[in-house]
Amino acid sequence: MIELVDVHKVYRTQFYEVYALNGVTMKIESGEFVAIMGPSGSGKSTLLHLIGCLDKPTKGEVVINGVQTSKLSDNELTKLRRDAIGFIFQQYNLVPTLTAVENVELPMIFKGVPKEERRKKALKLLSQVGIEEIANRKPNEISGGQQQRVAIARAMANDPKILLCDEPTGNLDSKTGRQVMEIIKRLNEEKNVTVVLVTHDLSLADYADRIVRIRDGRVDLSS
Repeated sequence: MIELVDVHKVYRTQFYEVYALNGVTMKIESGEFVAIMGPSGSGKSTLLHLIGCLDKPTKGEVVINGVQTSKLSDNELTKLRRDAIGFIFQQYNLVPTLTAVENVELPMIFKGVPKEERRKKALKLLSQVGIEEIANRKPNEISGGQQQRVAIARAMANDPKILLCDEPTGNLDSKTGRQVMEIIKRLNEEKNVTVVLVTHDLSLADYADRIVRIRDGRVDLSS
């Protein structure tokens, strides 16, 4: 389960402060598929980064699977991200010098999985997202949709219980975007992975069990 309790995030510069989140309190149950929606600058991506332990709140508490993340050291946060959370980004974020299968292997390398075991699992994951035939190609040799499928396979490499998706179809055409969303939905249903999806596209939110709307850094209770 994911729980946020009175979470604030303030970005400070020498001259001004930006209040990205202003007292967000919410729960996401294990196995739930939640879409986070709101206008640009509303705090959607900031919220996702805090859930993913990529940033820390200025005030408040983020609890992941019963663990208060504010009490964890940097090394413990790294381990939590590595083992419990998968990330899918709009820009794919693949390593350009590595092949598809090598990109999928990366999280397992950081976890210390033996070479033969991680190669076998990476190929299986590529097969599950329907692109095993491009395993030995580099990102610049495959399409955007194929790159995002590689990114999904990489996100699932360490069997995370939480999958965080930040505009995962933003760079894809509508048909390819639907295919990517169907893969994410299947992971949610078949593997009971908790999915948190940030999007401005209402058609993508249809895949979710619930929509949470963010406005001006707060959960919009009026919608």
